[in-house]
Amino acid sequence: MGAIMLAMDLSSDTPPSLAEMAALAVRIGSSAAVFDDSDRLSFASDHMRRVYSFVDFSRQQTFDDLLLTSLKHEVAAGAILQESPSDKLARTKMRRRVERMEFIRTFPIPQMCLHWMHHSGWSIQIRAEPKHIGLSSFFDDEIPAFGLLEALRRREEMAQRAAVLDSIDLAIAVLGPEGRVRYKNAAFSVLLSHGDGFVIDDGGRLRADDCVDAQHLSKAVASAALGWPGRRSVTMCVRRGRGDPHILSISQGVGALAGAAVLVVAPVALEPEALADVLYRDFGLTEAQSEAAALVASGLSPEDAAKKLDKSKETIRTQLKGGMGRLDSIIGGSTQTRLSRFAALLSSIAGAARNCGKR
Repeated sequence: MGAIMLAMDLSSDTPPSLAEMAALAVRIGSSAAVFDDSDRLSFASDHMRRVYSFVDFSRQQTFDDLLLTSLKHEVAAGAILQESPSDKLARTKMRRRVERMEFIRTFPIPQMCLHWMHHSGWSIQIRAEPKHIGLSSFFDDEIPAFGLLEALRRREEMAQRAAVLDSIDLAIAVLGPEGRVRYKNAAFSVLLSHGDGFVIDDGGRLRADDCVDAQHLSKAVASAALGWPGRRSVTMCVRRGRGDPHILSISQGVGALAGAAVLVVAPVALEPEALADVLYRDFGLTEAQSEAAALVASGLSPEDAAKKLDKSKETIRTQLKGGMGRLDSIIGGSTQTRLSRFAALLSSIAGAARNCGKR
């Protein structure tokens, strides 16, 4: 917690619970203001400073200063106050004595607001723009579906789960019965950007380039999403413009994904150079053995690997034999097929976010 306070320039006296809430607001680009036990502004996030650009944050502000300045500019913008600034201030200060309060502000922009009073006398205000930070689905017009802080935490959880899926090289998408894409991870976005076998139509639906594959894919997605008996999980191929076809797994969504289909596309093979590094660094093969094994795992024959490395076939076969012997206890056998499966496994966890733009 001390590191958070230092990084955000929070006072060391800030209660840890308020510091954590302020850090959450900053991470998702929301406004946050922390007041000390004298009701003086101790911290204001960068986003709050931008939204309330008419406030002079260079001088030590109190809560009263901030509210009165905001009301002054609201009137200047043409708003008609329902009560005098002094009455508004008195009523607001009375309300702020409660531990927790949620309210709506429309000036200078529409915001869902949370006020939290700590038992020490310190307090925090978080002001969030639902559309700006991706919270619109949590609210119904001006009525919170539940507390703002809970919405922020749920959004944070969803972002973390999405980040996990973005960190693997399996292309994953969630589709509705009609094929409309509800979610896609980073690897799937990269796959689509290459236009190699798939396309998103004007209605946001996933389509295969090949007409026959498109029909099979559409039927498989609908069957899985709707849970038709015997069709809740399908494995199929989709032809690409070049190279081997994509291998897909289409399964029925469960839990929160009920009524949707989960589509997973096998990853493009790990680059031979990257696989050779793994075999050399982590599994004890020599550099020469690693180069030869990596090329064979990527689909080349020993003869083609020999040509690529400018070596004789006999040399490559000797290196492969030695390398396969070392790998035997790791991958459960020394055949080329098992080595290729091992390479595919490494590729699936290689990290889509790190590989964007390299395919």
